[in-house]
Amino acid sequence: MFEQHILCHKLPKSYDSIDADVNREQCINKRNKTIQALKRRMLNVEVEQYEIEIQHYEHSYQQGLNALYSQITNPTSSDHKCQVHIVLHFMKSYFNHRTNLLIRQIRYKESCLHVKLLSHHRRHSLLKKKTIDVYPQIIVDIPKVSLNRVQLDYLSRNGPNYVRPNQTYVYSCKYRQKRMNQEYNRMLDVIVPYLVRVHYMSNTSTIIKTFSQELATCLYERYMAPMSYLHMDRARQELKLVKSIQHRLNKSKYTLRVTDKSGIFHIGRAIDYEHKGEAYRQKTRAYVELESDPLWTVFDKVIHLLNDLRSKKHILAWQHEKMMPKRDKVALAYLYFLPKPHKEGTPLRPIVSSMKTPTTGISKFLDKLLRPLFDKHVRSTTIIDSVDLIHRLEAYVSNGYLKPTTYLCTFDITDLYTMLPQEESLNILTEFLLEHGYHKVKGIAIDAIRKLARIVLTENVFVYNNKFYRQILGGAMGSAFTLTLANIFMWKWEKELVRRQAASNEIYGRYIDDIFITSNESLDTINEWLEQANYFHSNIKLVRQIGKSVPFLDILVENNNGLLTTSVYHKEAAEPYIVPFNSDHPRHVLRDVIDNALLRAVRCSSTLSAFNHERRSIKLMLLYNGYPPRYISSRFMKFFTKYQPTSTVSLLIDKENDFVALRCELLNKPTVSEHQIASRIAKTIEHPQKDTTENPLVQSKLDKKSKWLNNLIIHYTHEKRLQSFKTDIHFLWNKTFEKTPVITTRLLVGNRNSPNLTQDLVHRR
Repeated sequence: MFEQHILCHKLPKSYDSIDADVNREQCINKRNKTIQALKRRMLNVEVEQYEIEIQHYEHSYQQGLNALYSQITNPTSSDHKCQVHIVLHFMKSYFNHRTNLLIRQIRYKESCLHVKLLSHHRRHSLLKKKTIDVYPQIIVDIPKVSLNRVQLDYLSRNGPNYVRPNQTYVYSCKYRQKRMNQEYNRMLDVIVPYLVRVHYMSNTSTIIKTFSQELATCLYERYMAPMSYLHMDRARQELKLVKSIQHRLNKSKYTLRVTDKSGIFHIGRAIDYEHKGEAYRQKTRAYVELESDPLWTVFDKVIHLLNDLRSKKHILAWQHEKMMPKRDKVALAYLYFLPKPHKEGTPLRPIVSSMKTPTTGISKFLDKLLRPLFDKHVRSTTIIDSVDLIHRLEAYVSNGYLKPTTYLCTFDITDLYTMLPQEESLNILTEFLLEHGYHKVKGIAIDAIRKLARIVLTENVFVYNNKFYRQILGGAMGSAFTLTLANIFMWKWEKELVRRQAASNEIYGRYIDDIFITSNESLDTINEWLEQANYFHSNIKLVRQIGKSVPFLDILVENNNGLLTTSVYHKEAAEPYIVPFNSDHPRHVLRDVIDNALLRAVRCSSTLSAFNHERRSIKLMLLYNGYPPRYISSRFMKFFTKYQPTSTVSLLIDKENDFVALRCELLNKPTVSEHQIASRIAKTIEHPQKDTTENPLVQSKLDKKSKWLNNLIIHYTHEKRLQSFKTDIHFLWNKTFEKTPVITTRLLVGNRNSPNLTQDLVHRR
C-alpha cells in the first residue's frame, strides 16, 4: 500500500514540513535539490523498514512451517512414510493456494486504493499548496512563468523522453495515408534491393509484387483501424496540451531545454541564454564571427578535396562515395546550449549539431577508420566503463598494492573538446599512426588522412541566432571524429603520467576527459606532481579530487583502511528520471530500463548492503516514473530468478554469499562497451583466419560476421495501436517466401520511436 501512495503522488503530510526546515538563504535550485534529496533519503529508509518487516514475517512463516514439517516427518513404518509424503504434498499445495489467494486479495485492495488515490490527486492537484516533490520536476529559472500548473505538471510528470501515444491517429485520414506510404516505401527500399542483390530476383517479379501488395494492405488495415474512445480522447487531449505549451513558450520568448546532467526540462528566458552564450564565446575565444553564410563555400572545399584525393588514387571509389556530401541534403550546423542548473548561475554547455554538414561524412569515416586503432593500442590505459575500473581495482588489490594509506585520485580536464589546438592535434595524430606502424590505414596514406582531418577541424562552421561562426580552436562537441582526435591527443599528453604510474605499480586509467589514479605516496607529493601535470600543456587544465573515497563515472570507490569497497554513485545533479511507464515506447524498452539498472547495481556494489540500498533507490525511481508495483515486482523476480532462486514474497537476496556469487557471475560477463570495442576491432581485420586474435570477444565477433550476412533488418515507427505489426510482417514474410530460398533469410523487424516531448517542444536553432 505504501508503494501505491508513492505511485499516486500522495506522500504523508509530514513530508511537506521539510520544506520549511531547509535553509532559505540558498539559491532556489540548490535549495529545491537539497529538499528533494532529503525526502528521497527518507523514502529509502521507509522502504527499508517496510522490507525488514516483510522479511520478519516471512522468516516467522518459514520457521513455523519447518517446525510443523519436523513434527510430522518421523515415520515409524513404510506405510506411515508414504502417508506423510501425501500429507506434505497436500499441505504444500494448500499453502501455495492460500498464498496466491492472499496475494490476489492484496492486489485487489491495491487496485482499489490506486483508483481512490488517483482520483484524490486529480481533484486536489490544482488546489494543493506548491511543495517540492520527490518526483523529477521541471526547473523554472523565471520568477513568474506564464505556463499554468497543468502545463508544468505535464512537463514534470512526463519529461523529455515521453512519447505521446498513437500520435498519427488524431490527424486526418489523408495524413495517415501519407504516413503509411512513408513507412511502406522505407521498408520496400530495404527489402527489394536485398532480394535483388542476394537472391537475384527481378524487382518486377510476381512474388515481390505480391509481397508489396500484401504489405500495403497490412499497413492500411493497421493505420486506418478504429481505436477506442478512451485512447482516442487521450491522444487528442495530449496533442492539444502540447500545442498550448508551444504557444506559451513562443509568446513569452522562453527557451525550453533538457538539462546537461539530470535529463529533465529547464525553462529560462531566451535573453539569458543569449547573454550566457556570448559570455562563453568571450571566455573560450574558440569562435570567430563570419560575414556571410559559409555553407556552400565549405561544400565546394569538401567536394574539391575528395575529388582531388580520388583522382590521385589516394582513396578508393567506395570511400569517395561514402564521404561525398549530397547537395540536396546538406545544411549548416547550428549551435545550442544545454543548461547546468546544478551549478551556480546555471552555466551552459555548448553543443554543435553537425548531422548534415558537408564534413559529416568525412568525420564519420575518420571515426570508423581511426577509433578501432585507438581501442586496440591504448586499451591498457583506457577505462571503458565502471566494470572495467572494478576489474583493475580487483587486480590491484589481489596483487597486494592496496594499503590503508593508499590515496585515490580523480581529475577532470576542463573543456577538452573546445581547447584542442588544431594543428598540434593533427601532428599528434600523425605521430600516433607512425608510432604504431601505420603508414596507411585501409589503403589510405597518412597524408590523405591528415588532409581529411584538417578539413573537418578547420571547416567547422555553424549558425547561432542568425549569425555565422567558425570554430578556430578544438573540435565540435557532437562531431564523431572530435572524440577520437581528443583521445589521441590525450594519448600524447598522458605519456609521462602513464610511465610514472607503471613504474610504481599504480593504476592509471582515462575515460575521455576523466582520469583515475591510485598512489601510495604522500598527499603533498601527489599534489606536487599533479600540479606539474597542469603545465604539460597550456590548454589542458585539471580539476582534481584526492582522498580515500572518490567518485568516478557511476561508481564510488572507497579505501576503508585497506579494504576496497565500491557502490553506485549518483552525481549531485542526477535526477531519478527514466522513460515513463505510460510513454508510447515498445515494451522491451521498459524491461531493459529495469534490467540494466539492476545489472549496474549488482556489478557496482561490492557488498549486499550497498546493493540493497541501490535496489531500493531503483524501486523508488520506477515508482516516481509511474511503473506499477506489480510490474516492478515481476521484473525484479525475472531478473533474480534468471541467475538464482529467490524468495517468492520479498524478492530479496538476503545472504552475502549468494550476492557475491551473483556479482562474480555478472562481472565476468562482457559489458556493452566491451562488445562495442570488440566489434570495432573485428572490423579492422580484413581477412580473418581461425584464431587470428588473442581476444576471445573479438574472435567471437569475427566468427559472427558470416552469420549476419544472411540477416535482413527493417524498421517501422512504433505506436501502441501497431504493436502487433511485427508479428503480422513476420507472418506475411513466411507466407510469401515459404517455398523459396528467401525463407533462409532471417528477417529482423526493429522499431523507430515517434517524436518525444523534446522533439515536440525544444527548438534548438
